[in-house]
Amino acid sequence: MLCSTALTVYFASHSIGTVVVTTLTCSLLLQLAYFASVLFLIWRSGCVSRAGQRAEHFDSCKEVGSEPVMR
Repeated sequence: MLCSTALTVYFASHSIGTVVVTTLTCSLLLQLAYFASVLFLIWRSGCVSRAGQRAEHFDSCKEVGSEPVMR
């Protein structure tokens, strides 16, 4: 993706300086998007884990015959 961006910018502007700046900017944006997606996946897995724990707790309350406590 970075190579295609660099070639496109070079053929559009014929400036090496613009190519370098644009390629570095694109690289930074890709890294930020990757980091944000990893953080999102970690957050989502934590939510799923907590939901699973709540479901297990509810099932154990049903087995004993007591009502789950609502907070």
